[in-house]
Amino acid sequence: MIPRRQHRNFSIAVWMATLVMTAALWMAALMLAHHDGEEAMERAERDTGNLARVVAEHTTRAIAEADQIMLFLSDEFHDHGPMLGEDVEWLFRRAVHRSNLLMQIAIVNENGDLAHTTVEEPFRIVNLADREHVRIHMEHPNVGLFIGKPVEGRMSGKWAIPLTRRLTRADGSFAGVMMALLDPFYLSRTLDILDGDTEGMVSIAGKDGILRARSRLTDKIIGRDLSASATLVMSRRQNEGFLRTTSAIDGVVRLQSFRVLEDYPLLVTAAYGERAFLVETKHNQRLYMMSAAASTLGLFGLALLATRQSARLAAAGRSLMDSEQRFRDQAETASDWFWETDADLRFSRLIGPLVPQTDRGSVPLGMRRDEVAFRESGDEAKWAEHQRQLDRREPFRNFRYQVMTDNGLRYVSVSGRAVFDGDGVFTGYRGSATDITERELSAQRLQASEARYRAMFGAVAQPIITIDEHGVVGAFNPAAERLFGFGAAEVVGGTLRRLMPAELADIHDSRMEAYRTGKLEPPKSGVREMRGLRKDGSEFPVEVTLAGWREGERQYFTGAMRDITAQREIEASLRRAKEAADHANRMKGEFLATMSHEIRTPMNGVLGALTLVDGPNLDQEQRRLLEVARRSGNALLTILDDILDLSKLEAGKVEVEPVDFDLRAMLEDTVALLQPSASGRGLGFSLDVAPGVPARARADVRRIRQVLVNLIGNALKFTHRGAVTLRAGLDEAPKPDGGFLLRFEVVDTGIGIPGDVLPTLFRRFTQADGSITRKFGGTGLGLAISRELVTLMNGRIGAVSIEGKGSTFWFTVLCHPAAAPEEVPSMAPSPPGILAPSVNGLRVLIAEDNEINRDIVVAMLRRAGHRPIAVPDGLQAVRALEEESFDIVLMDVQMPVMDGITATRHIRAMPEPACGIPIVALTGNAMPGNETEYLAAGMNAYLSKPIVSAALFRTLTEVAASRRRPDAASTHAEDAAPPASVPAL
Repeated sequence: MIPRRQHRNFSIAVWMATLVMTAALWMAALMLAHHDGEEAMERAERDTGNLARVVAEHTTRAIAEADQIMLFLSDEFHDHGPMLGEDVEWLFRRAVHRSNLLMQIAIVNENGDLAHTTVEEPFRIVNLADREHVRIHMEHPNVGLFIGKPVEGRMSGKWAIPLTRRLTRADGSFAGVMMALLDPFYLSRTLDILDGDTEGMVSIAGKDGILRARSRLTDKIIGRDLSASATLVMSRRQNEGFLRTTSAIDGVVRLQSFRVLEDYPLLVTAAYGERAFLVETKHNQRLYMMSAAASTLGLFGLALLATRQSARLAAAGRSLMDSEQRFRDQAETASDWFWETDADLRFSRLIGPLVPQTDRGSVPLGMRRDEVAFRESGDEAKWAEHQRQLDRREPFRNFRYQVMTDNGLRYVSVSGRAVFDGDGVFTGYRGSATDITERELSAQRLQASEARYRAMFGAVAQPIITIDEHGVVGAFNPAAERLFGFGAAEVVGGTLRRLMPAELADIHDSRMEAYRTGKLEPPKSGVREMRGLRKDGSEFPVEVTLAGWREGERQYFTGAMRDITAQREIEASLRRAKEAADHANRMKGEFLATMSHEIRTPMNGVLGALTLVDGPNLDQEQRRLLEVARRSGNALLTILDDILDLSKLEAGKVEVEPVDFDLRAMLEDTVALLQPSASGRGLGFSLDVAPGVPARARADVRRIRQVLVNLIGNALKFTHRGAVTLRAGLDEAPKPDGGFLLRFEVVDTGIGIPGDVLPTLFRRFTQADGSITRKFGGTGLGLAISRELVTLMNGRIGAVSIEGKGSTFWFTVLCHPAAAPEEVPSMAPSPPGILAPSVNGLRVLIAEDNEINRDIVVAMLRRAGHRPIAVPDGLQAVRALEEESFDIVLMDVQMPVMDGITATRHIRAMPEPACGIPIVALTGNAMPGNETEYLAAGMNAYLSKPIVSAALFRTLTEVAASRRRPDAASTHAEDAAPPASVPAL
């Protein structure tokens, strides 16, 4: 037997030797592979270098021969002038004919025109002064032989490499250019023969990087610029060299040598494809690596076999010693105990740490088992059966009873068999005992827990059902019996299908199948809604709270159920109430839209007629009465606008539209707008902007101005003497994101507000004086609308007042820094009576069914110098456009026969130019979404009734200007509101 230490030393020696031999094998394989690689690279450098030298010599010789011919012809030209003899021309035609390389010899005169050529085709004059190889001799007299870039012949359409020399007269002046054209494809065919490799490559390029010739040359690559390639970069430092490079033309990796010609500015390269050239080397290197790997596996296998055999021998020895020691230890330290009895069944031998004891603490030798055991109530039958087994000398197992030990009262389980001597005479029993106290106590606790669970399961008021992974019901409490009408005995042991409708039962079965097969992950918890089926066949909605768990290999689910029939009825009632509320809102919106149209349409006639009546011929009393009528009409419109604004806010149609604006300019424009009203009442009106307020900000300037106008208007209305002041400042320090709160205050010296009225001041339809004798008019909507707008802009609004001394109304708005200042158009609307720049003499088509409104608009347009034509409905407007041309259309929306939206769609479907005519909507509808609907139908602008002449003419001007300038911007900032929303002030 090999001791453990010897086995360890032997294993270390075997593995060390194996590692050393493996390292030597791999070192040898790597050295051989490296040597073959270096040898292959040296061979590639030698072979490609020789090939490059051959190509260089061949190229030099070919160019020299062509140059000799040009030199001879140049001498002839110098001696005899441009008229060459017939024998000379014959000689050079023969030279071209006999040469495979020369394509043509030609002479270009001093003007760049082709004067002589060896081509026998019909001669025609071609000017070559723009060619580089001609132009260089015309501009540089000292240039000798010039090898140009490949060019495509203008007469032949063939590619050629031009060799040129300057021709001079006897007096030395420029006489033209002698030109020999070499065939690059002949060079390519020659190089194809030389390279001898499918991936090999031989090429000729100029030092300028332009490819002149190449093996496997095509029209697509001739003349390619290779100046950025690694070969050209290296050739600028040395005249010859070798490198591994990737072709910029075909992407093939090659081993390449290059050589710069000594006499000419050319570079020749010769290369072999790396993959083909090194195929044998790579094969040998793979053989070296595979041989080393196979040897390594063999060595490791032998080492593993040796160490395993050694380990097996050592383990056998250790196992024998361990087995002997284990038996000795188990006999001495066993947690159970062993026993023997004599023929009278009295204990004769007890071995172990937990042997039973008598009440005096001694070992019960000479006593029977039933004398030692602590008997339990009702165990007589168990002991009687055990005694009968003993009398029959039968073996027994797992007989359980209680005994007293050193550790107190314990539960034991004993097993034994009868012992007979050689003559078959019974001599007693021999066996062992096991302490099962913990198991017995656990079983008792489990029984108690199960009893408590069953009591709780039966007493809980919520229906609970437990099923296994096959859908078989295992528990069904009394609450579930009351819910479904089935008794537990009818349901337990059956499937859950009988408690749900058939269509749901099929889905449930397929889902349980997916849980069993692993296609779906069983839920550990969750809440689901389904429909239950009672015993009487009625269905009801039920909410199930699921809990899943595993017990061994089986999956179980428990569901706590809740009848949600009453909840569903409540939800249905709420849904019906919501639908009724939505219907009421729709009806309210339709009513407001109708009222808006029906009030605005006659008001358009009233205010329009008042505008037309106004003139220089009225006396003071007539003008006063006219102003009273105009103010009354505008007051009615203000009430209507307030109601519409409130409707927009309730419908959620108002959105914050932030723009960059000049804060001081906006405040000054607002003051300028309301200054006439203050002056007319004899009140002071001033603006105070605190230091540190940014000059520009980004916020919804339109809504800010609307709130300011509302608050300042109230201040002017309730102030009889004194002044009104508009203040602006910062409310708190800037926020981390750069935002800041602007605070606006409108301070007046008016009548003030009682303290008990302030809390309700911003409610809808609320005024400080609500009695029938109240002095001031109004609907009580202005402050409510202001509060809604300020809240929409993430701000707050409030008021402080002392009755009889004045009031201060304030609000804050969250603003952000504005972008770099640009030229911003004026944000203030044109004051009444001042019109924006307009166009005159427009031909305007008016579609309006109300005769009074039609006459008012016609009169306004005629006074302004326009030529209006009026029709009563949309159909006649379409027919008018088919027969005549107009500059613009003013289209009412609600008309008989054909409404304005339908007419607009018909017009947009007409051919040019009628389909592009600007269309402006004239309507009494000013509800949320109306403007969007009209613009989506194809209209260009929107005017709500009553029509104000300033707004009408401004709209005509802008729409006409946008038609004349199609590249003009189609949108404006919100602080320069379009005519579509200009209110009647």
